[in-house]
Amino acid sequence: MRKLTAALSAFALAVTLSACGNESTGGDAAPENKDSSGGTEQAAGNLAELAKSIGDQTAETSTAHMVFTADAAGQKVTGEGDLKVGDADAAMTMSMSTPEGDVAFVFLDGIMYIDVGQEIEPGKTWIKIDPNGNDPVAKALAGVSDQLRQNADPRQTLAQFEKAGTITSQEEGVEVNGEETTHYTITVDVEKLAAEQQDPTLKQALEQAEMKDFPVELWVNGDDLPVRIKIDMPMADPATGKATAASVQVDYTKWGEPVEIAAPPAAQVAEMPQG
Repeated sequence: MRKLTAALSAFALAVTLSACGNESTGGDAAPENKDSSGGTEQAAGNLAELAKSIGDQTAETSTAHMVFTADAAGQKVTGEGDLKVGDADAAMTMSMSTPEGDVAFVFLDGIMYIDVGQEIEPGKTWIKIDPNGNDPVAKALAGVSDQLRQNADPRQTLAQFEKAGTITSQEEGVEVNGEETTHYTITVDVEKLAAEQQDPTLKQALEQAEMKDFPVELWVNGDDLPVRIKIDMPMADPATGKATAASVQVDYTKWGEPVEIAAPPAAQVAEMPQG
């Protein structure tokens, strides 16, 4: 289970840099930037305003399909799945390809189900992670499952950077996945981001990072819905806790279309391994 924990931790940290940031109090005022024609215009609003606009729209639209690639701590992870945004009824299903093999998971009603790709008991490849469970493996993975639940939500991604990030450029009319988007570049101050951390491991990794800032790129369509998010930043290696580079890109499509997110059949869910 150690390898599974490492793979899930890498994904959770890479996708939205788990546990970054807390309250949203607003980023710096937006600077001037060059548009696609080479002219200069004032970028629209600050990061807090952008995050609020996107948050309002994603909450209203609520469902999307996700495709991601991540390279963290030397591990390349790819996958796709469906997402339902919501504070009380968030849900997600995801299939991932990792260096340790294929992994699938479902998050529903506060419970994480993980298909580890091999039988744990005859005919049973799924395990159930209850955040209130008492066994050591459940405790080890409960935090990861909670990070995945919270941070695959693009609202959370932007909220994490509000105090430490500044919109440094904006370009209109950029086509991504067949949609016309506005491309924002956000520069995140590493020292400020580290100061906001609740997770001591990630805080230490940011403090050890040999960089002053890192880029976050965001592509937003005409409905104020995210189409792509790309992040390159330091993170904590799940195996060592030391700072390492991470790069992730998440594409969102099919906003507002119905999604089916269901728990695996009970007959395919094994008892949690002890250790």
